[in-house]
Amino acid sequence: MKTLTMKLVIILIVFAGFNSCIKKPVTPNNSTGNGTNDTIIAEVSYGSDSKQVYDLYLPENRDSTTPVIVMIHGGAWYGGQKEEMNSVVNKLRNKWPAAAIVNMNYRLASNANNIHHDEMMEDIQSVIGDIISHKDDYQVSTNMGIMGGSAGGQLSMIYAYNYNDFNNIKCVGNFFGPSIISDWDWYNSNNIWLGGNVGEILAEYVGQTWDAAVYDGVSPYWMVNANSQPTIIFHGTLDPIVPLYQSQWMRGRLNALGVTNEYYEYVAFHGLDDNQMNDALNKLVPFFKTYLE
Repeated sequence: MKTLTMKLVIILIVFAGFNSCIKKPVTPNNSTGNGTNDTIIAEVSYGSDSKQVYDLYLPENRDSTTPVIVMIHGGAWYGGQKEEMNSVVNKLRNKWPAAAIVNMNYRLASNANNIHHDEMMEDIQSVIGDIISHKDDYQVSTNMGIMGGSAGGQLSMIYAYNYNDFNNIKCVGNFFGPSIISDWDWYNSNNIWLGGNVGEILAEYVGQTWDAAVYDGVSPYWMVNANSQPTIIFHGTLDPIVPLYQSQWMRGRLNALGVTNEYYEYVAFHGLDDNQMNDALNKLVPFFKTYLE
């Protein structure tokens, strides 16, 4: 069984990956909430669970063509919170002030509460559906990009490739997230950074122990196809948690299928420092703009 220490280790590692992200306040330009001023709407509920909330950042002078970016935090599927992403939200708003941003929480993996992959996909679907149903109130487009870090990167990819029922996700950003959940060597490994067996974490996320076909079904590598959304990937060459080769193989898979993609490596561990994150977002913004503007 995973220990509390193990859970704290992985959550702290992901926090460090998004440098200075923990509970850093998001800076509004004008948070009056009137008309089309720059507006922040915090803790919007989309379900009955306390985790089912999102923060919405609406730019000034928005209209029905304003693109939306959905942001998903990491934490090995069983940990983390949207506040980890606040630093990234701030940077992204500065680099692309015309975009709206949705920073969401989701129900975390739990054997005790029977929360697994399917429930996480339902939560992402619910948030996107909520934005779509309120698009006239929020004055935004239904065209969206989706991005996330670590587990959030994997959730972003698998949702886009396999659950995009609204057909509105136009591009994907993956920051050092796993692409191959059905990686037996990874599943069967012990990771000192995680404090235990990787397979236990993956099993809690998927909802069962190893089954190659089931694990393939939640792996972006196996679910991507020639019609999948353009994807941009960032990964640290020294990552001790998510194998670098998974992103390298994912890039090869995208290329083989003819899916538009960009791929960048940094000399980094499981995360990017402040300068690296700035550089990555400078690459992500024009990539997303190509498909959202």
